[in-house]
Amino acid sequence: MPGGAQRDPLSVAYDGQVRRVLIQAIRRQRNKQAGLIVWIASPRGQFRQLDRGGRTQHERAFTRSAYYQVFKVPYNAGEVPDYSLRLDWGDERRASSHGRLARPVRVTLFPFGATSHRRRGPSYLPEGTGFRSTLGNRIDS
Repeated sequence: MPGGAQRDPLSVAYDGQVRRVLIQAIRRQRNKQAGLIVWIASPRGQFRQLDRGGRTQHERAFTRSAYYQVFKVPYNAGEVPDYSLRLDWGDERRASSHGRLARPVRVTLFPFGATSHRRRGPSYLPEGTGFRSTLGNRIDS
């Protein structure tokens, strides 16, 4: 991998599946449709060992593969990404084949730089406190 560490083999194994999902999500975005929902299957035992983000190893590998293809592939080619990616994981679990459980994820792509998909919450600093950097009043200098 140019300029970085080796990729996780499990996320590399997801690349083909993720590429197809991203293509479908791009088509949905261009047709002004909601994101694409896909189900990611994991061995049942992985649901007893979730990571800090609440994902199984297979869900995390899917996530790494998706972000790699959306951002790193263009960057490695010296290009700016065309899209931003948002993954919204569901809590529901369904039985899958071969003793696995699957959880849904909504894959949504936005034109890169679009701000309409960003979730804006209340500021942690109230206006007028003097602790907010502004163009004429930088607090870090």
